[in-house]
Amino acid sequence: MSYYEPFSRKYRPKNFDEVIGQESVVRTLRNAIKLNRISNAYIFAGSRGLGKTTISRILTKCLNCEVGITDKPCGKCENCIEIDKGSFPDMYEIDAASNRGIDDIRNIKENVGYAPIKGRYKVYIIDEAHMLTREAFNALLKTLEEPPPHNIFILATTELHKIPDTIRSRCQTFIFKSPNKSEIVKYLKRICESERIEYEEKALEILAEASEGGMRDSASLLDQATVFGEGKITVKSVEEMLGFIPVSIIDKFFNYLKNKDIKNLITVINSVEKSGYDLNIFWKQIIEELHNILVDLTLGKDNKYFTTEDIKELIYIQTIFNKALIEAKNFPNPKHIYQLAVLKLKYLNNIVSIKELLEKGINITTKSKDKNLKEIELKEDNGKKSLDYILKEVKSKLGGVVYSILKSAKIEEREDSFIVFVNKSLVKTLDTRELSNIFGKAVKIEPLEEKVEKKEDKKDESVEKVLELFKGKIISYKKKNN
Repeated sequence: MSYYEPFSRKYRPKNFDEVIGQESVVRTLRNAIKLNRISNAYIFAGSRGLGKTTISRILTKCLNCEVGITDKPCGKCENCIEIDKGSFPDMYEIDAASNRGIDDIRNIKENVGYAPIKGRYKVYIIDEAHMLTREAFNALLKTLEEPPPHNIFILATTELHKIPDTIRSRCQTFIFKSPNKSEIVKYLKRICESERIEYEEKALEILAEASEGGMRDSASLLDQATVFGEGKITVKSVEEMLGFIPVSIIDKFFNYLKNKDIKNLITVINSVEKSGYDLNIFWKQIIEELHNILVDLTLGKDNKYFTTEDIKELIYIQTIFNKALIEAKNFPNPKHIYQLAVLKLKYLNNIVSIKELLEKGINITTKSKDKNLKEIELKEDNGKKSLDYILKEVKSKLGGVVYSILKSAKIEEREDSFIVFVNKSLVKTLDTRELSNIFGKAVKIEPLEEKVEKKEDKKDESVEKVLELFKGKIISYKKKNN
């Protein structure tokens, strides 16, 4: 019995020539092989499905191919075939999500001292490396600092910022970028031609958009679309498979948007939900169409909905809609978010630009803040963790006692650290190492200064008058006992 091999595995790149969209990574690794300057440790960082593990395997083949160390492995020798299958004895693929403890890393440390079984190098590929515990990272640190020459470590991660600086400083870091739409379409065409699948190019473009920059995801979607379309990839079948909203509904929405018909816009949103469509997909289509309209108007092209005079207003609408899409992803009922976004359009005419205010002579000032020291505000700022979010992490990881202490503490942020001011008696109860991991910066605990006001001794008024009358002064005084 033969088993079906999915496109994502069957068309996984087997050498550097087949890799799409990672030219800088491929070029650097190829030059390193040619110049015999292979590092002992690498970090491959980027979102899912970009080829981090695939390129790790290709590099393993380059170093262990029976032909010799080369940037073009033969792919036919026993070593290359075993690496492709994942059964090569000197290649260790470790999932850090499930093998994240110190004991797992200790096993690796014990293993690195032994020579390779079959190849020239032992390659350790640690997937989702950011999931390792702090103790595991510390155990790995020494190995990365002074590794035996026949060992290579590759840490693959989707969250580079969670890798400790001490680890990053001992590795060469490669950032994997998301391929553009044309590169993904090129990859999908290659699969279709190899499999002799009939396709419409527009349908492949839709699949490329839906994959959100992931090569592996695009291959999986193509596989699904091939089955759904019974061997043919058409725009109609792809849109139906992905749950895209009919063009007539999109057209109706923009006609109402043109007239700012809030009531009917909300009716369209409600009807889309009742019809069983995914509201998030609907909203993405609206944003995509709005973007295309803005581009066309900016380039001087005609549009059936809007004119060039509407560009300023459309940019503001686009901002509202983009924000709504982000908020809806984390909200249990996205319909409420999208309805609110539409309701905001009612007040567009009440918005006055800063330029207009200045022209009218209205003075506008901004609050200045100390750049070196600022108290944390309870909100998200440029992607940073808010204090609320940090405290929730503290509560779940360190317990309610530490959470209560921090909740009542004064917390200030500097460029490279956080300062936590607590009661003097509580200073030693907080572990700065654990807090630093959660806060994402070094944490210092300082005692709150107790302000003691000194009361000046009250002088007798009669004495003051005598001193003033005779122009005298007090040489000494004796405190009266009660």
